[in-house]
Amino acid sequence: MACIDCGRGFHFACREVPCCCSKDIKEEIVEEKDEQRRGTTTYKRDSNLKDQQSTGRKRAAVLYPLDPEAPCEWQGLRFAGGGSFPIVGCSSGTQQARHHGPDKNTLNNEEGNVHRICHRCHNRWHTKNDGGYVPGNPGQPHDEVTKASMDELVESEFYWARNKTVKAKD
Repeated sequence: MACIDCGRGFHFACREVPCCCSKDIKEEIVEEKDEQRRGTTTYKRDSNLKDQQSTGRKRAAVLYPLDPEAPCEWQGLRFAGGGSFPIVGCSSGTQQARHHGPDKNTLNNEEGNVHRICHRCHNRWHTKNDGGYVPGNPGQPHDEVTKASMDELVESEFYWARNKTVKAKD
């Protein structure tokens, strides 16, 4: 009998080692955790994965857990997320989503490519960048240092109040 997590399809969250109903998924994630602790990472060959996007997201969930009490990693940044059109980060969001980017490759779980951000920042970034995305050309890198001024934060909020934010499809 499967545990509640496995019953819902969240095998990566299963508390059994190996996973109580899908041994391969749990072993892959446990192996990744062990390899991360030793400083190396080994994965199944990306070309052999049945669902690359899902696998990348599951790996990111293990490597970058969300803390709903912690601030959005893009909070107050001037050029958050990189891409063709970086956004001004939020002023008060908390971690609610993981964002792969600016390359949008969910298999790229390297430090600096996965960000724990609020839904507002996530939706705003995808609203500005999805239409003009060119695979292989991620645009500008994410800038985690440059802070937005108070005027830029206010101007950004006015911009988004005037232009409805579309929910991210990603």
